[in-house]
Amino acid sequence: MKRWLSDLALGVRLALGGGRTSWVRLALTGLGIGFGVAVLLAASSVPSMLSGRAERAAASKGVVAGDTKPTSDVLYVAEWMSSYRGESIVGDFVLPSGPAAPVPPGLTELPGDGEIAVSPALARLLDSPEGELLRERFPQHRVGLITQQGLNSPEDLMFVAGDATVKRDDKAAVVSYGGEREERTLDPVLSLLIMVGVVALLFPVLVFVGISTRLAGSERDRRLAALRLVGAGARRVRRIAAGEALLGAVTGLVVGGVLFLTARQFVEHISLLGITVFVSDLTPTPLLTVLILVLVPVLAVVTSLISMRRTVIEPLGVVRRSKPVHRVMWWRTLPVFIGTAALWSQSGLLGGSESQASEPIVVGGILVLLLSIPLLLPWVVERAVRKVRGGAPSWQLAIRRLQMDSGTAARVVGGVSVVLAGAIAVQSVLASAEAKIVDRPVDTADRSRVVVSLIDWSEENVEQTVGLLRRAVDPSRVNTLLGFQFEFDPTNQYGATVGSCQALKTQADLGDCQDGDVFYVTGPAELGADEAAEQAKLRPGTTVTVTKGYDDTKVVGPQWTIPQYEVVKQPERPGAYTNRGLLLTPAAMRGLDIGFSYGTIMVDVDRGDPDLVDRVGNAISPMTWRAYFFYFGQTDPGKQIEQFQSIRQGLLAGSLITLLLAGASLLILALEQVRERRRPLAVLAASGVPRGALSRSLLWQNAVPLVLALLVAVAIGSGLAVLLLRIIEQPIVIDWSGVAILSTTSALLVVVVTALTLPSMRRATGALGLRSE
Repeated sequence: MKRWLSDLALGVRLALGGGRTSWVRLALTGLGIGFGVAVLLAASSVPSMLSGRAERAAASKGVVAGDTKPTSDVLYVAEWMSSYRGESIVGDFVLPSGPAAPVPPGLTELPGDGEIAVSPALARLLDSPEGELLRERFPQHRVGLITQQGLNSPEDLMFVAGDATVKRDDKAAVVSYGGEREERTLDPVLSLLIMVGVVALLFPVLVFVGISTRLAGSERDRRLAALRLVGAGARRVRRIAAGEALLGAVTGLVVGGVLFLTARQFVEHISLLGITVFVSDLTPTPLLTVLILVLVPVLAVVTSLISMRRTVIEPLGVVRRSKPVHRVMWWRTLPVFIGTAALWSQSGLLGGSESQASEPIVVGGILVLLLSIPLLLPWVVERAVRKVRGGAPSWQLAIRRLQMDSGTAARVVGGVSVVLAGAIAVQSVLASAEAKIVDRPVDTADRSRVVVSLIDWSEENVEQTVGLLRRAVDPSRVNTLLGFQFEFDPTNQYGATVGSCQALKTQADLGDCQDGDVFYVTGPAELGADEAAEQAKLRPGTTVTVTKGYDDTKVVGPQWTIPQYEVVKQPERPGAYTNRGLLLTPAAMRGLDIGFSYGTIMVDVDRGDPDLVDRVGNAISPMTWRAYFFYFGQTDPGKQIEQFQSIRQGLLAGSLITLLLAGASLLILALEQVRERRRPLAVLAASGVPRGALSRSLLWQNAVPLVLALLVAVAIGSGLAVLLLRIIEQPIVIDWSGVAILSTTSALLVVVVTALTLPSMRRATGALGLRSE
């Protein structure tokens, strides 16, 4: 082990003193490995991210007294929710029983009556021009901000407000904070994106390491030959050569750490599938961090030693065994079948409400399937060029070079094709999720009305809330439906809805309606067995008992005889907020003294007034915790589409960057090939072969393997996408536009790389190239 460390250290020192070429190679290798390391560090932060969110959620749960008599001060809490332009706002109205009452996480002290503490995101919204209409809903004096300990994510719109009118319910009072922790899991789509992204970006790391060691410059060749000349053994020289790979890996770790820490500062402004996290949440777990720090250098050294197994280092130079190797196909196709079988076995296991898929099998299947690309490519390139004959001189030169050594070119473009295949799979998963929203939207929202609900349906609260609403909007748009409950016996309880004809018409297609009419609402389809049995029980003339409340708070009222009614249908309106069962107009209840147990106040939406929903929320704000509203019509599928498109664009940009870095490997290959073949190229030029033909030969030499790699990558990537979409039960959609962009970019890489090698080509084909020593 000591000799190994000594040899690797010597290789590092020689690489650092190897001149400009070594530094360029080191920079490219460090950048490529660093990009992969940054992604691995981000992926290793997912467990701590989920853990941090779960811990804060558990810490914010209030522990209620229940039947236990509190021994100290308690906190009376009334939970409340609202929304503003489609964004949910949640909070608590609180009333302490004394100075020792528990304080919610994120606050140092409780706000007093008429005071409020808000989350930073809510504070920014209230202070911005966009929140001008919202300010009316929170007239309390702002006394502070809720810190990270009381929030799930940086974009939470939350508040805690003091209110002396909160109901004092000792059983529901909070005695402390810190409930049971609930483990949260990632969305299946996001889980797959992470799995594919990490695996796809791990391969380029190995490719960069392999290329940096396999494509040695003439300066390093002389160093290695000099080491053999002074007595170093062949194995020791290979270990010394692996020191440069080790240096590149360490440089990549540093670069990756810097990239990760830099990008980490902006994570709070990034929303991925509706999830935002705090900077402190994005912290790699210690075990995974150690694995990354250890495995990346180890992989660098091992890959270096494997890549140099066919290199002969002698005292007078370095020779690479270039005799063509006859490659067999059967074992190269095994990863395709194994990966396909592994992923196929997980079909549908991530599509339900609970994840039943085995992550090791899914990750292993992705890994093996992507591994098949660099295994298949050398065989594909070899078979494609083996029997090619004839053509232009430039074409013949390129094909002959590939026939002599197709493996190196195939390995380099293998990194490009792995990135491409992974990007195709990721883009297709997102395209499928987006298509499900665009082409088959599940819009169950009732966009025709805003629903207002009360905590206490007393006559006073109902009248006050209705009065507030009618002063804020057109009174004809406000409809009130009240409900009471009755029973045949304590085990069979039913409900009935009371309202004006105008209000009842929001629940069913009534036709003609007059005060005193009674209706029974059934579903829009044929009656089911349960519904038919229920209607049979509620036949006219049946005597029932009116009740109010449940269990210990239940109050038994007078007897009531169900009157004659007309059977009507529930409206066939998607997402309609309707009640089935008995509907009664006020005159039908005349003489029956009951207390209403529940109800609904509905405000018809004016599509021409985009602020009506938020004005309804402002109108009921004087009721504080007693009233809240909900309106699902503000959930715009367009926002989800926009979010998916932004994620797709971001991942596409990342894939393009990775392809550019892989193109750097291709550039190193082209430059090294020009250097290694400078004497043959000079002889060809001196013999009358035009330099243009030599340049075009380089273009074909780079283009042929890359085109073959694109075909293999598209096939494997599309197959992987289909298998992944089967796992999460999403519609099969291939992102052909993304495939076209990535493929076009890969093709342009060949042109750019060839253009960048032309200056080196001119120098190599000059008269000095004929000189020999």
